[in-house]
Amino acid sequence: MSPPDTDSSLSKEPVFPRSHRLVRNLMLLYGVAALAVLVSLPAALLPEGVLPQLRSFAHEAIAGGLAAIALSALVLSFTVLCGTFSLTTARFMHSLRAQTFDPGVAARQGQAVIITAGAVIVGLASWLAWPADAPPQSATSANIAAALAFGLAFVSLVCERTMHAFPAPQLPEAPSLRRVLLITTVLLAAAACTELGRAAGLAWVRWPQMVLACVPAAIAAELTARALGRMFLPAPPAEEARAVTESILASVLTGGPRAPATLLRSHFGLDFARSWALSFLSAAVLPALAGTAVLCWLLSGVKLIDMEHRGIDERFGAPVAVLGPGLHLIAPWPFGRMRSVEYGAIHAVPIGVDQSAQDTEAGSEEQVGAEATPPLSLNRLWESAHPDQAQYLVPSTGTAESFQSVSTEIYVLYRVGLTDSAALQSVYTLADPESLIKAAASRLVLRYFNSRTLDAVLGARRENVADSLRDELQGQSAIRGAGIDIVSVLIEEIHPPAGAAAAYHAVQAAEINASASISNEIGRARRAAGVARQEAHQLATAADAHATEITDAAEADAYRFNADHRAYIEGRQSFLLERSFSKLEAALARSHLTLVDHRLSPDQRPIIDLRSASAPGATPAGAGAASPAGAPPLTPEIEPDEPY
Repeated sequence: MSPPDTDSSLSKEPVFPRSHRLVRNLMLLYGVAALAVLVSLPAALLPEGVLPQLRSFAHEAIAGGLAAIALSALVLSFTVLCGTFSLTTARFMHSLRAQTFDPGVAARQGQAVIITAGAVIVGLASWLAWPADAPPQSATSANIAAALAFGLAFVSLVCERTMHAFPAPQLPEAPSLRRVLLITTVLLAAAACTELGRAAGLAWVRWPQMVLACVPAAIAAELTARALGRMFLPAPPAEEARAVTESILASVLTGGPRAPATLLRSHFGLDFARSWALSFLSAAVLPALAGTAVLCWLLSGVKLIDMEHRGIDERFGAPVAVLGPGLHLIAPWPFGRMRSVEYGAIHAVPIGVDQSAQDTEAGSEEQVGAEATPPLSLNRLWESAHPDQAQYLVPSTGTAESFQSVSTEIYVLYRVGLTDSAALQSVYTLADPESLIKAAASRLVLRYFNSRTLDAVLGARRENVADSLRDELQGQSAIRGAGIDIVSVLIEEIHPPAGAAAAYHAVQAAEINASASISNEIGRARRAAGVARQEAHQLATAADAHATEITDAAEADAYRFNADHRAYIEGRQSFLLERSFSKLEAALARSHLTLVDHRLSPDQRPIIDLRSASAPGATPAGAGAASPAGAPPLTPEIEPDEPY
C-alpha cells in the first residue's frame, strides 16, 4: 500500500481515536454532573420563602453529607479523566508528528498540575460540606436527594461498564480508570442509602457518611503524591507515558491487582479459591447476607417505647393506633412507621420574652454549684432585671391620658394531653405547640394589663389571676384542638420596673408612715377618751358616794333627834340634866378646869353659879354672880311643850 499524500492528509481534519473520544465524553459527563451539584448547593443560602423546595433540598444535601460525598466523588473521577484526556491528546498529536505535544511532558508536569488541582477541589468539597450532626428538616427533601444520588450512581455505573468493556491495548489506563469510576459509583449509591436512613430518622448514619466523605479525599491525596513524585523522575518515553490513575486504595476496595487475595496468590502462592471451606462460605455468603438483611428489615418493625413517651403507629402513612410504653410490633419500614409522642412531660414557656435572646442568655449562663454563692444574675429583687422579665404598659389613674410600666415574669406550663385523641391532634394538627401557646398567652396577658390600672394589678392576688389566665388559655379552640393541656400559669412577680423600684419603695414607705401616723393618732385619741371616761366615772362614783354619806348622816341625825325627843317627853328634867352633863363633859374635855367651892364668899368674884334660878336657896343671877353684859343665861328656859 502506498503512503497517503501528505498534502491531502494535512488538508483533512484529523480524526481522534476511539479512546480519546471515550475519555472526552466521560470527562464532560462527570464535569457536568459535578457542576450541577455545585450550582444547586448555594440555594441553601436563599432567604425564607424564595424557592422553598430547592432551598430545603440544598440544605438537606449539605447537612446530611450527601453533597460532600457526591461532589468529591464526581470531582475525583473528573480529575482522573482530565489527566487521562491530556495524555490521550498528547499521544494523538505526537502520532501526527506535532512537536508541541510530548506525551512525556503530559505524563509528568501535566499530571502534577491537573491531579494536584483536582485534589485541592476534592479536599475543599469534603471540608466545606462536612456532614452536620442535625436531624433532617424535611423527610421529603432527604428522599428526593437520595433519589437524585441513585440516578447519578446509575449513570456512573453505565460509564464504569463502558470503560470495563473497552480494550486495554487501545487505552492502557482503562483498568485503573474503571476502578476509579467504580469507586465513584459505590460512593454515590452508599450516600443515597445513608440519606434514606436520615429520612427514616436514623441518627447513627452520620458515622458512615463521614467515612464515605473521607474516601475520595484519601484517593485524591494518594494520586497527588504519585503525580508530584514523578517530578523527581526523568520524562518517560512517549510509548511508556501513562496517566496517574493507579491507586492502591482504589485497587484494594475494588478487588484490583493490589487486592489482598491477589497479592497472596501472586507473592505467596496461596490460592484460597481451591479451599472447600472458603468455597462453602462463598456460596453461603449471599444467602446469609440476604437472610440477615431480611431479618434486619423485619426487626425495623420492633419498637421499644420508654415510660415518658407514646407512639403513633402509622401504616402506609395513616395512623391506626396510639401505643403506650413498652415493646410493640408494627409493620416494617417503609410500610409502617412509629411517631413518638410525649407522655406527661411538662414544658415551661416564658411569656412576653424574645426566645432568641432567651436562648442566647441561657447559653451564656454559668453553672452554679449546690454549695456555691448564688451570682447576682439570680437576684429576684425589684432592683435587678432578669432575663425572663417582660415589660407591659398599664393605664394611669390620673385625669390625663398616660401609661405606667410594670415588669412581670410569667410562665405557662403545658403538656400533651394524656388521651389518645390528644396525642393524635398534637402530631397531625400542630407543628410547634410552644409558638402557639406563647402567642395565645401573650395576647391574654397583654389584654389583662391593658384593662387594669397599676394599683389593681399590684393589689390583685396572683393565684386568682393565674387561675383566670389558665382557664381562658385552655378554653381557646386552637389550644383545645391541638391536644394541649395547660397545666398551670405561674406568676413569679409583678412589680414596677427596676429603674422605678426606689421611687415606688419611697411611695410605699410614705404610705406606710402615713398609715402608721394615723394609727398612732387614733390610738392616742382612744387612750385620751378612755382616761376621760375613767375620770368621769370616778367623779360620778365619788359624788354618788358623798351623796349617800350625806343622806345616811341626815338619816342618822333624824334618828337621834327622834330618840332625844322621845327621851325628853318621857323624862324632861332628867334628860336635860343628863344632856347638860354630857355637853359639859364634852366641853370640859377640851378646856382647863377651875374648881369653885360653894363655901367661898359671895363677895369674891368671879363666881359661877350653875344652879338654876328656881332652885331653893339659889341666889338670883344678878345677886350671886354677875354675868357678862349682854350674855344670855347659862341655862335656857325650855318650855315643856316646845321641842328641844
